Amino acid sequence: MSDFSGLTASEAFGTLSLLLVAIGLALLLSWTSGALVRTARRAARNRELAERAADEAAAEAERTRIARDMHDVVAHSLAVVIAQADGARYVAASDPKATDAALRTIAGTARAALADVRVLLAQLRHRESDGPQPQLADLDELFDRMRAAGLELDARVDAGASEAGAAVQLALYRVLQEALTNALRHGAAGAVTVAVRAAPEAAELRLEVRNPVSVSTGPVAGGGGGGGVRGHGLVGMTERAALVGGSLTAGPRPGPGRSGPADAWVVAATFPRGEGAGS
Repeated sequence: MSDFSGLTASEAFGTLSLLLVAIGLALLLSWTSGALVRTARRAARNRELAERAADEAAAEAERTRIARDMHDVVAHSLAVVIAQADGARYVAASDPKATDAALRTIAGTARAALADVRVLLAQLRHRESDGPQPQLADLDELFDRMRAAGLELDARVDAGASEAGAAVQLALYRVLQEALTNALRHGAAGAVTVAVRAAPEAAELRLEVRNPVSVSTGPVAGGGGGGGVRGHGLVGMTERAALVGGSLTAGPRPGPGRSGPADAWVVAATFPRGEGAGS
């Protein structure tokens, strides 16, 4: 207080006021600095959590994609192998040539499945390496395998379909593979029709797979036989179409130009002609 002894009351009050303001500003600066540090730490923590969540989401999406591919490869290949093995067992004694043909189909299907599984395993080890994937140019081989497995197949593919992007071609191939596998496993006797049309006016590809089903047992929601459970196959086909910007429906329908009980299971899908929104 001795410092204020030579000052008037107003001067002492002013000096004290300035001192209190300086102390207040120092406290405010200290609090603001602390708040900024806390905010920066929270922001860094939020970024870390967001990056971790993004990594986990990407890993989950990758696991889902590989699981979907594995399902398509294994389910299709096993369906063909089982059909051929059953046929070979029934004709083994009466028709050795048919048995030999069935065994060749089984061997070829198993080799193709092994190659696809190796690609998937390589993707698990090295995410940046996708490896070769089936395209529409490989459809003839797929059709031949399904016919060899006993499927009566009438397939028509427009030449312009091969101009689609690689991601769209892969999605269409896998959807068609799953639809034919379901027709082989669950469908009734009769011709299965496949149509892949390139619609230039809509800049899209249109796929339709129609297989007979038994009216008495009703159609399968996800395959083409009996029951009512939404299987992994239908979910996978719908996801594949959506990922490239397309859409897919599947369900029982009566024959063309007819009404009454549904006697066919129809998978109908559209795909963009380009790479697709999801590629």
